Amino acid sequence: MNTFRIRAAIGLLQGIALYALYRASDHDGWLSLHPLLFSPLLLAAAFLPLLCQTGLGVLRPARLAAWLAGLAVVVVAIGAHDRWRVGLEHAARAELMPDALTALGVALLLFIAWPLILAGESERRWRASYPAYFDAAWKLGLQLMLSGLFVGVFWLILQLGAGLFSLVGIDGLRRLIGEAEFAIPASTLALSAGLHLSDVRPGIIQGLRSLLLTLLSWLLPLLVLLIAAFLSLLPFTGLDGLWKTGHATMLLLGASGLLIFLLNTAYQDGGEAHGRVISLSLRVACLLLAPLQALAAYALALRVGQYGWSPDRVFAACFVMLGVCYAAGYGWTVLRRQAGLSGVACANIGTAWLSLALLAAVLTPLADPVRISVSSQLSRLQAGRVAAARFDFDFLRYHGLRYGHAALLRLKNDAGADGAIRRKAGDALGENRPQPKPPVQAVHPRGPTALPSGFLAQDWKQMSKRMADLPSCLQDGREECDAYVGAYSGVGKQEVLLAEKGASRLSLFQRDAQGLWTLAGTYDLPAACPAPLDALAAGHARTAPPLLPDLEAGGLRLRPRYPYVAQPCPGAGK
Repeated sequence: MNTFRIRAAIGLLQGIALYALYRASDHDGWLSLHPLLFSPLLLAAAFLPLLCQTGLGVLRPARLAAWLAGLAVVVVAIGAHDRWRVGLEHAARAELMPDALTALGVALLLFIAWPLILAGESERRWRASYPAYFDAAWKLGLQLMLSGLFVGVFWLILQLGAGLFSLVGIDGLRRLIGEAEFAIPASTLALSAGLHLSDVRPGIIQGLRSLLLTLLSWLLPLLVLLIAAFLSLLPFTGLDGLWKTGHATMLLLGASGLLIFLLNTAYQDGGEAHGRVISLSLRVACLLLAPLQALAAYALALRVGQYGWSPDRVFAACFVMLGVCYAAGYGWTVLRRQAGLSGVACANIGTAWLSLALLAAVLTPLADPVRISVSSQLSRLQAGRVAAARFDFDFLRYHGLRYGHAALLRLKNDAGADGAIRRKAGDALGENRPQPKPPVQAVHPRGPTALPSGFLAQDWKQMSKRMADLPSCLQDGREECDAYVGAYSGVGKQEVLLAEKGASRLSLFQRDAQGLWTLAGTYDLPAACPAPLDALAAGHARTAPPLLPDLEAGGLRLRPRYPYVAQPCPGAGK
């Protein structure tokens, strides 16, 4: 019971922390302009509480706190690097979030490292036995899978209950579960409950693991047969057809990964007795991995030789290295005719540590795939292996992040570089492109009327993060707008109507209590009818009462939407 209370408290604190981050990063929150701080905090709040809960009862409190502190330093460093390499001084909300591949990499790193830590701590030695590693890894994986399923069913029940209540006119539950204040802590609490229930009933995990491994192990002979047939056909078909696919490396790596996974579902902890079919499939699978990895490495080498490194190829190279490690360990085990294939366990442990090293490298500046790609492409350009006319400068600008921007600056400022390279680098940086047009081309009514002071001086790019319906002329200045100044809403204060060229609506701006100009509403314009804009330009617009009043019901203000009725355009047909 104490363990449940601790897990529930951790889950509640995690939900509160995630909600606090959500609010602090929303619009004008204090974290909205600090991606270097938000991303590490989000990754730490998302993953570390889960490790803490799964470590309860396995690690002593002091050891658990020490390991979590060390992993927190790693996660924070990775999260900060992920946003630092973007090179943004101020980021919008979408750019605050860590990159999806970075988040996946952190999850993999922790999922690999935590079972190694738990198994070592449970046996009180640096290198635990392979069965301990096997039990810790599968227990963690199944706990997370079952807990995720528990959370999904939990929300399905809440949605069903909200739907039932709404049938009798009670929408309180639907509104409650739609609020982030409830949804985030409730989800983390449900996840904590799932982790606890799957931990106090170890027989459920062991029984499910045995059933799952038994079922999957019988797929190994089928996969071995298909891969053996594929490899046996290559001497007759050649490799040309394989390379023409354009994705041979990823296909071969996918086949290798599936073969490794099914091989281990059959091998399990090394102590299970296998039937003749499974035993033979295990040994054949260990030998088939080597040619698959050789083909994948060759295909990757060809692509790198032709086009240089890209982020995808760097990741593929990491998978090839892991596959080679597996292939060498498994193949050596079979060739030595070890009883029970005990070398498979050694290969799995060694590759797990290699995986941690590779993940740490690619998630930090040490082997950042983007940095390696930019350096590779730049060297190809400077060595003349690719002409400036065919070089992808936009890759450096839009996908090279901080490294690509720095490379473009070096190319543009290199006095000894080819003129075409310097010009294209400047184009990619946007320095040689036409400047955006002024956001407002004309102000009406014609005469002494001018835009109110401060309207154009306002930081509309920052305001666009809060208001999605701003005219594009205020967001990037590349479209033209006409402005109409007057007191259009009848409140006696100066207001601004903006009409974008070719658009079918007017945007009304009013000054709020803080003196900032904000979008108050929009008006639809009839198609191919200049009469409304002509009247506004002449200063003949006037206010008119609404056809229907607003309604107040349930504490909400309901506004009418009128059916479309085609109106004749004044002056049409004359």
